[in-house]
Amino acid sequence: MRRFFVCLLVGMFSYVTSYGADNLRVPDVRSIGMGGNVGTRSASFNPALLALEEEKSIRLNYFNKYLLKELGTLSGSFYYPNPFLSLGFDISAFGYEAYREMMFRFSMGKRLGNRWALGVGFHYSFLQTEILESTKARLSVDLGLTYSPFDKLLIGVFMINMPSISLGDKTIDIEDFSYYLTQISFQWEIINNLLIVGSAGTDSERIWIGNIGLEYTLFDAFFLRAGMRTDPLSPSLGVGYLFSVFAIDAATIYHPVLGMSVGVGLSFTF
Repeated sequence: MRRFFVCLLVGMFSYVTSYGADNLRVPDVRSIGMGGNVGTRSASFNPALLALEEEKSIRLNYFNKYLLKELGTLSGSFYYPNPFLSLGFDISAFGYEAYREMMFRFSMGKRLGNRWALGVGFHYSFLQTEILESTKARLSVDLGLTYSPFDKLLIGVFMINMPSISLGDKTIDIEDFSYYLTQISFQWEIINNLLIVGSAGTDSERIWIGNIGLEYTLFDAFFLRAGMRTDPLSPSLGVGYLFSVFAIDAATIYHPVLGMSVGVGLSFTF
């Protein structure tokens, strides 16, 4: 019985929070600490950022919503930048054994001169749950663009899940599987030790959403982060530590009604 009610809670999560959400794709932990800016920070949202990567990398992130183990998202990425066409592979899973969402994503990014970059991503995601005893799936396309008008300033624009094609059981009505997000973002390195980020956009439920944040390099390998996102106003804090080719990040964000969410990330560059 407990298992049934937990599964029901996870399945109705978007309804409880009043908004649709993409449970499979959350900002990486570094971005979460800065308010959730993804248009210039996360290639899993904006595929054009693949073209700006300088080294190959493997990344793992775990994000737990509201300290409920059933609301955890585990994701892994492999990014392979090269001058001809940069490639990225992402896989993520949300939920637990009675309610599971999964996503597989392949993306490409290409520089267009010194200032512009363009990217496209294709992903397949599906939902399996004991309550519905059936599967719903989706094929979607992401589009992204970046522009750097001058050194230290980067602007990113992207759309996720547009277009999107539903597969599987057509009778299952889950908002997560019709979710879209369009956003314009910026990041500006004002001084060598201070990075400011911000974004504004719209999704399938809200006319306007935004965030702003900063990252301060306290030492060469230690970073402090803070940010704020809107609707509702949710502050976030984060830290990062760089050790040789490894980077460890941790972040937390506070929802005024539902409480604390936490995330931890590990990346390896080579």
